[in-house]
Amino acid sequence: MLSALILTAVLIFAQDPKQTGIITGAVVIPQQEISEPLQVILLSPDYADLWTSEVQKRLDRYWQQFQPTFRFRKEVFLEMSQRAHQEATNYVVTRMRRAQESNNSELLMQTSRNGRFEFKNIPFGEYKVLAFGKIGDQDVMWHEFIDVRTPIPRFLELKNRVP
Repeated sequence: MLSALILTAVLIFAQDPKQTGIITGAVVIPQQEISEPLQVILLSPDYADLWTSEVQKRLDRYWQQFQPTFRFRKEVFLEMSQRAHQEATNYVVTRMRRAQESNNSELLMQTSRNGRFEFKNIPFGEYKVLAFGKIGDQDVMWHEFIDVRTPIPRFLELKNRVP
């Protein structure tokens, strides 16, 4: 009996701890200042897929509803696209906050005043990083994919703005 307990203890402590990495980065803002810190979200593959499908659902719905307007006023489609991305982001953030996973709060943060951020203890895997906020009086959003496969910190520049 004692040997079984010792063997169990050895097996438990001999397992590799979950490997994690660090993502450090900055939001690239050309020739403008951030009026307030930006929100940054690290999406796991499941949440990234949810975000993508929610954006598409909203775009499809807006297309059905406003198609005649889009034909003559292309700028309205751009506005509705921004709205779809923002609504999908709000939906996913709400789902993340409601989930029972303990580390979801660590996947939502604000940037520093100069647009820098850092996520620590990130399990290895592929992620989507979203950042959004105001620059001047304009709502803006950035997104980028990153693959974390090493404990060496990964640096990410968010350059891809959502139109």
